[in-house]
Amino acid sequence: MAKKLLLLLFVTSSVAFSQDLKLSALTVNPELSEGADSVFRNEEITLDLSREGKLKTLISRVVTVYNKAGLGDVAAYVGYDNNTKVNSIEAYIYDLSGKEREHFKERDFKDVSAVDGGTLYADSRVLYLDYTPTTYPFTVHFISETTSETTAFLRPWMPLSRYKSGTEFSKFTVIYPPEQTLHVKETHLDGYAIEKEELADRTVWTAKDLAPVTWEYSAPDLDQRVPRVKCFFDTFYLSGVPGIAKTWKDFGRWMYTDLVKDTQDLDQATITEAKALVAGLETDEEKARAIYQYVQDKVRYISVQVEIGGWKPMNASDVHRLGYGDCKALSNYTQSLLKAVGIKSYYTVLYGKSDKESLDTDVVAMQGNHAILGVQLGDEIQFLECTSQETPFGYMGSFTDDREVLLLTEDGGKLARTTKYEQDENRVALEAAFKFDASGGLEGTITRASSGIFYANRMSLARLDQKDLSDYYYKAFDAINGLSVSNIQLNNDRMNVVYTESLDARATNYGSKVGANFLLRLNAFALGRDAIPPKYAHRKSELIILRGTTQEDKIAITLPEGYEVGALPEDVVIEEQFGSYHATFRREGTQLYYTRTLKFNEGNYPVAQYENYRDFYKTVVRNDSQKVLIQKI
Repeated sequence: MAKKLLLLLFVTSSVAFSQDLKLSALTVNPELSEGADSVFRNEEITLDLSREGKLKTLISRVVTVYNKAGLGDVAAYVGYDNNTKVNSIEAYIYDLSGKEREHFKERDFKDVSAVDGGTLYADSRVLYLDYTPTTYPFTVHFISETTSETTAFLRPWMPLSRYKSGTEFSKFTVIYPPEQTLHVKETHLDGYAIEKEELADRTVWTAKDLAPVTWEYSAPDLDQRVPRVKCFFDTFYLSGVPGIAKTWKDFGRWMYTDLVKDTQDLDQATITEAKALVAGLETDEEKARAIYQYVQDKVRYISVQVEIGGWKPMNASDVHRLGYGDCKALSNYTQSLLKAVGIKSYYTVLYGKSDKESLDTDVVAMQGNHAILGVQLGDEIQFLECTSQETPFGYMGSFTDDREVLLLTEDGGKLARTTKYEQDENRVALEAAFKFDASGGLEGTITRASSGIFYANRMSLARLDQKDLSDYYYKAFDAINGLSVSNIQLNNDRMNVVYTESLDARATNYGSKVGANFLLRLNAFALGRDAIPPKYAHRKSELIILRGTTQEDKIAITLPEGYEVGALPEDVVIEEQFGSYHATFRREGTQLYYTRTLKFNEGNYPVAQYENYRDFYKTVVRNDSQKVLIQKI
């Protein structure tokens, strides 16, 4: 007995000593902490699915925080709702040496709604630790346990889950019944100290000594640069409702049958109204446009996250009666109206993000954060954004363009891709006609036409009052000192999806006086030095240009009587793999003509191209700033 007690005391002391080491900021490996906002000292995440229809999540996370930017890396919070219960939650705070300073229990965590002001109703809430340190560095040990009736969303494991955060140790365990088959997708594990252990009822990954990753300009997202593990099963539960995900076809059939089909319940009076809307229209596109306009005029977007984990749409009849709904409800309502007039469409699930995130088609599981509608028009599908009262029929902005999505059909799920805008479609064409006067001022008109992804940037202009609209142009054309604008005209061509702005502009002292002459910059819309991408001593990631674009400027300047143009700059032609820049200069009597075309080519470019990309930008800025001498005769 004495020997056993002595051994127990030895083990207990060793464990306590080990824990003290990991709780002291003084013991962090400098290779992990140098330049870091935080270091994950010991993180253990366990997803326990051993009980049918239940997901128990256990988290133990020790994080040393070095500055204010690293506070968010503590992630001391849990979400809960009607289907998720918080079993326990607590946190310990330690000082520089690892000495405990504070202990927070569940009653000390703040309990707040997890939705914003744009949500009418949702049952999601968050318990979070509101802690402001007095000194840095400090260490937090956060512990939580939750149980959920939803097994459809299994959090991925990313042992490097934050920028500028190193990891000493991270462990990820997935426990499941032996009769279940665990599907795994692992990415970017090569080159890292990561081990994997597969047992009959669980799989365990561990990672050690992972150096921080720094955000880089136009680089892939963090989850495309660091180790990540995704797990999924052939069956799951969504707020207690069983689902199937063997294939995308099976999964889509389940979503359509169990979540969507029975919500399309328009009454006969509404169906008759819909048919009256399209009476006399000949083509399916004309009918679909009429229905879409009807929806835009009648309803507005309000988030409603309730039934079946927020994934089941409101009934179409309720949307019609109440005049509001979220993306799911409005897409479903539009589909119900189109069905009433004999037009086939597909409720569509996707990720709504400007970085063109696609569904991970290798992982058959609940994914996405948005819903739109795909309308079958002949052999093509036109996608509709049903949450907007402004978006033209069939227009996909940068929030939804060019990505893999899931169509829900009666026959099952079908993968598709949303509309892609090519380089010549993503265009901004600006034309300006100015008169330069003998006092150095500039006066004239500016017209700008935007299409493709640039169209979305202009749609909201009509909502601005005159002051805010003028301020918008002062900021947009800030290369023109002393600018004043008037007579602003906006033309939103929703049929052709082109937004045209025209305005009168004046600027005093635009030309720089040189004795009796002037130096005049021809490009009144030049890029400034702040447009040049940042420099990296050792950039590590490739360069990503998500969308091809074209920007074209045509400027004509009339000189005042008694002045002539001196020597003009040489035309500029720069062609690179990732883009091009063309500038031409021409004079005809007292007329100066300047054209400038800047293009970027969509693609992924090796890291070695980044410095060329920076040099390209610097050359553009330099050439945009070229001046000509206006001489007094």
